Amino acid sequence: MVEFLVGAMFVLIPLFLAIVALGKLSDVQSTATMAARYAAWERTVWYPGGGDFDSINAPNQKSADAIGKEIAVRLLNDRSGLQIKDTDKNATTLENGTDPLWRDNEGKAYLDNYNQLASNLGNEAPATDVAGAVINTLKNVSVKGLVGFVPPLPTDTLAVAQYTLNDVGKNSDAYRRLWPGDNGWQGMSFNATGAILSNTWGANARGGTNDMVKRMVPTAQGLGAVVQTARAGLAPWDPTQPSRIEVGKIAVDVLPDDRLK
Repeated sequence: MVEFLVGAMFVLIPLFLAIVALGKLSDVQSTATMAARYAAWERTVWYPGGGDFDSINAPNQKSADAIGKEIAVRLLNDRSGLQIKDTDKNATTLENGTDPLWRDNEGKAYLDNYNQLASNLGNEAPATDVAGAVINTLKNVSVKGLVGFVPPLPTDTLAVAQYTLNDVGKNSDAYRRLWPGDNGWQGMSFNATGAILSNTWGANARGGTNDMVKRMVPTAQGLGAVVQTARAGLAPWDPTQPSRIEVGKIAVDVLPDDRLK
């Protein structure tokens, strides 16, 4: 009985507490991974702003800071009864409290400071980018009277996000007792990286896509009269074909209405 009590006090009880702690900390790492993936996905559908691209896609902007604040509310807060709101991108505190799982056995929250959250989000050009090279070449081609043959397509189509949770559980007295000593418990930091390679200019809806495609259609930029004249000149030789020429027509591929029922 004495041996059992001594073993339970110094081995079994700390071991059981440590198992629970490791399970909770594993959930922190899993959430950090989810946060990095969320941030990378958001960057494929929202743009950081800047450059000629804004002239067409200004409504589709969201800063890296706003995405990081959304993560704090939607992934790190207590999600019981959570409602996703547009104002999430303005949050500056863990207003709903942290995830209930992220507490030590004495109820001390792992995160007690909003500044423990950090994210780094950006876009990169793939190492091998044939399409980007072609687009950059065509951008140097100009014709009098035209804005240009190529719309301001971004070629940095690799969205990369890094998310960090710093000093998790650092102020936990319970964990200090589990890991004593001068170099004992100092808290933990969790890092995760998410990356998505995608067509990052395709999320600007029908109107934005239509405006961008116009930049690749010279007859939609004022050269329609030239084609009209050429069409009239072809009529004596082939009266059926010129009428089929649709000058400057841009047809966005959309789902037919009968498929939406």
